[in-house]
Amino acid sequence: MSLRRMLPFILINIVVSAVVVLAILFWWDNRGAQPDEVAAPETAVATPFPAVATAEAAAAAIPEVTEAPAPDPNEPLVHTVQAGDTLMNISQFYDVALDDIITANNIANPNILSVGQQLVIPVGGIPTATPAPTATATAAVIPSPNPTTELEQGEVKLVITAVIGAGNLTNEAVQIVNTGSRQVGLLNWKVADTDGHVYTFDRFTLFGDGAGLLLHTEAGQNSATDLYWGLEQPIWESGELVTLVDAENTIQATFVVP
Repeated sequence: MSLRRMLPFILINIVVSAVVVLAILFWWDNRGAQPDEVAAPETAVATPFPAVATAEAAAAAIPEVTEAPAPDPNEPLVHTVQAGDTLMNISQFYDVALDDIITANNIANPNILSVGQQLVIPVGGIPTATPAPTATATAAVIPSPNPTTELEQGEVKLVITAVIGAGNLTNEAVQIVNTGSRQVGLLNWKVADTDGHVYTFDRFTLFGDGAGLLLHTEAGQNSATDLYWGLEQPIWESGELVTLVDAENTIQATFVVP
């Protein structure tokens, strides 16, 4: 075939090839630009909002700080009585006067405590405005140089009339007299001092109309008028309170050693 006959085919191929190439280039340009146009707004929009949301969430998550209330310095100190406790031991432990503890808790019988009983410990002392009931009671019942308190129950009237030989083990004894008109059974009655010494009566009958007994501090043989505590040291001293209570722990008589 001559060149003149082939020339039209060559021109057609060139045109077709050029169109195809241009179409491919146009398509490729449009394909590369589309992600850029889409990505740009995503970046522009996404950048500020997470930061704002995070700041608001962080601010909301911060709890308001409040201070715990300080302990009340005026809150009273309370002691719970344990087995073996006495008012004297508690007084020494807290270095608080025995009379202040008695006054603060309105204790009628300072020689008897109950396990689990709660006592207010007046650290710093009792306010001066509070009267001392013990001193007032003692002053009201002084019929003689030997102050004595008597409590009556029907015809029963027991009186602690004296503490003999205080401080001397051989002579030391508490004298109790029944001035009532009928006899009194003393089973489980008690005599106690302020230091925690307690004597519990066994079966013993104290007749009325002035009948009495002596409770000796030392050991000895009991009789119809004399009972023996069995201690090895004297326990009574001047100014000490002697307390007589019945089987229900009701105070029947008290006496202050002269």
